[in-house]
Amino acid sequence: MTETASFAERIRARYPEGLTGVFSPGGTRTTFLLEHQRNQENPGAIPDFAEYANYGFDRLFDLVQIFFDLGGQNLIVPLFSYQGFYERGPEYAEHAARLCLTVIDKSKVDFYERNNIDPYLVGIDTLHHLPEDQFAHQLGREFKDFQSNWSYQEGRRKIIWEVAPIPLFSFWRAGQVMGEQEQLAFEASLEQSTDLRDMHDKLYRYYARAVYGTDIPMPQFYLGSNRNGDIKLRSMLPLAMVCGGPFRMFLTPYPSLFTTHEVMQAVLEDLAFGKPLRSTKIDYSGQITADLLEAEYQRVLQVSSDPNTILGMVRKT
Repeated sequence: MTETASFAERIRARYPEGLTGVFSPGGTRTTFLLEHQRNQENPGAIPDFAEYANYGFDRLFDLVQIFFDLGGQNLIVPLFSYQGFYERGPEYAEHAARLCLTVIDKSKVDFYERNNIDPYLVGIDTLHHLPEDQFAHQLGREFKDFQSNWSYQEGRRKIIWEVAPIPLFSFWRAGQVMGEQEQLAFEASLEQSTDLRDMHDKLYRYYARAVYGTDIPMPQFYLGSNRNGDIKLRSMLPLAMVCGGPFRMFLTPYPSLFTTHEVMQAVLEDLAFGKPLRSTKIDYSGQITADLLEAEYQRVLQVSSDPNTILGMVRKT
């Protein structure tokens, strides 16, 4: 058995419900420029948008493969945000919307079938509100038709592509999506809950199925980029449903498409088997020494005197 296969077995044993992660491919344009344009006369230009897109999708699907090879079961990936239709001009929006179809082209369908993956395209209910003469409206129809014709099966791996989601809109439509009978049964079950944890779990299961179109566990982690320092959280739907609990965030100081097999494995190792100092009692009695406390005090004094150590501050260089 290879090291990767052995690690995957440990992950599956640790998460019998299925390891579920969110991977946010931030900094895709920067990744392309760093790899291909450093020595060009105009290094900030992307001369061929199709080449850039193919490069980005190839790297993204390499990382999807790595996640599943390491024992992952469900992966949520933000593909395009609704803000993208407005923030970078109509030309970019048109290109980006057309390139979203890449995730259902023949090579990607072959990838899903080869890796026993069911693809879901969520958030697309927003696209039907766009004018019919915009390609994004057509994109919504094509994604809907693709899902209608896909043969989904229980037990498969799942990849969930977020496409222009507005979580509040999806939640507002939940009753319509689930149907009156399902909604009444849910409300009756919720009314009987006397444990807040039970209430949370019921609420999550109901809204997750309404939004994703399938049952999926609460994600255990988010992996994204903090290259600029300003912590952009790009995956809207799962983050809108996270309510505390053992959810971890990992932010790379570089474009997230530079994530390697070794980095992904290190993230999952820390997530699954790392043991931070934690107390379920009134204090940390017996868990910490005076020397450790003094060292931590000196560290806190040092970093608190420098505002640039604060996560979320825009990187200056």
